[in-house]
Amino acid sequence: MASIENPSELTVDHLLQNVKKLSPVELDEFTQKLSEWKQQQYYSIDEDLDPDASDDEVLEFIRKNTRLSEKENRRYWELRGKSDDETLSDDELPEYQELVRKLTILNTKRIEGMTVLSKRWDKPVRQIMVDLGLVISHIDGFELANLRSALWKSGEYSPDVD
Repeated sequence: MASIENPSELTVDHLLQNVKKLSPVELDEFTQKLSEWKQQQYYSIDEDLDPDASDDEVLEFIRKNTRLSEKENRRYWELRGKSDDETLSDDELPEYQELVRKLTILNTKRIEGMTVLSKRWDKPVRQIMVDLGLVISHIDGFELANLRSALWKSGEYSPDVD
């Protein structure tokens, strides 16, 4: 691949042209590494917040811990609907419990970051959630989860749009 003198010249089309030149083995390796990188962009359960982190680093920590990956989010809502309908199979239960565990960790980490900003900015966490766009409407938390679940069952909710 040709080197890029100025990274700002790098475009999606340029990347795609070069990806097309990869052998099938290289393409598989690239796809795997891209998938791993994408997963890291969603959340980092093992990562702790540095108490001395800058505001930008805290904001990035909050962003990383805001949601599951797209695939896991879709699966969570599928299993959540089955759980609500009491049609969750014994084989699906451990997967659902693991996704709930991950969500609990993500929520805890996100709140930890917002608490740091709350103290630094002298604002309530609720206001920081609004400022960061983490509150979709006046409905939040349990009520929002119940609304999503009801919409999921009716086929009107897509986690990709959230």
